[in-house]
Amino acid sequence: MKVLITGGMGVNGAVTARLMVQDGLRPVLFDNRMDLTLMGDIKEKVDLVVGDVCDQAALEKIVDEYKITHIAHLAALMPEPAEADPRLGIKVGVDGTVNVLEVARAKNIKRVVFTSSKAAYGEIGGEYAPPTCKPVREDFPKRPADLYGSIKVCCEEVGRYYRETYGIEFIALRFVSIYGPGKEARHGPLSFYGQLIEKAREGAQWIIPQGGDQLNDAVYVGDVARSVYLALKAPAPGEWTFNIGTGKAWTPREFLTAAAKLFPHHKIELGPGPSKLGRSKQSYCVFDISAAKKHLGYEPAYDVERGVRDYVATLDRLGR
Repeated sequence: MKVLITGGMGVNGAVTARLMVQDGLRPVLFDNRMDLTLMGDIKEKVDLVVGDVCDQAALEKIVDEYKITHIAHLAALMPEPAEADPRLGIKVGVDGTVNVLEVARAKNIKRVVFTSSKAAYGEIGGEYAPPTCKPVREDFPKRPADLYGSIKVCCEEVGRYYRETYGIEFIALRFVSIYGPGKEARHGPLSFYGQLIEKAREGAQWIIPQGGDQLNDAVYVGDVARSVYLALKAPAPGEWTFNIGTGKAWTPREFLTAAAKLFPHHKIELGPGPSKLGRSKQSYCVFDISAAKKHLGYEPAYDVERGVRDYVATLDRLGR
């Protein structure tokens, strides 16, 4: 298996590449800029290509040159940049995905794994929201509340069309809140859990008046990588869209407690109760991950404590 990872030098791409390297593969990482911040330890064990996912010819050249057999399509414009420039968000998200699928069709690549998001569901309320947190299944209504979510839904539908029309095995993975090294620096407010970990590590003072008991499913990038890799390798599944999370509700207080075991002299004060924690929409929830377990063999390996430990160990290893 020779894998092309679009967005390969990003937060999720880097950890996915590292997992593949550990398994003896040499993935090709395609990104719009050369950035080794998150992968200095494996840069000699991967192939790095700078380019634009909107450039179909460049994608075709890479597929030919490296004899690509599978594509993990992780490239995307994050929510805030997409809202700030909708045209660019759609170009990167939708046009970029069509380019990937067209290349797969032209070059007879059977499997494309696409990273989607819980943003496809939009705001989540009623019994599915905290404190009840009835697990959200893949058949939950898709009512995206922002452009990012709308782009994800569009890409899922385009992928379904290519699967049903051209036989490309397009698998969409919908992720809950993701935390991991690099996300705080690159995505800021979208990485509240990462901020807790990194500010505790730095000894920075931070007072958060409330929100310590906010329930939410949050998945570590190590499990994100595992789900992508499993989706690339799995026999053709009976379903094609999967929720990826831990299947459990965690609170910011649990993250801080885990960080405090490593940094007992941290200076963070976290108040009680629920809170949107700076977000404008209510998307906190817990995912039902039974379909991914059944069809992909996915089982989360990281609870909060293990995730926090690996997060800090990774920062140390990368010298950050």
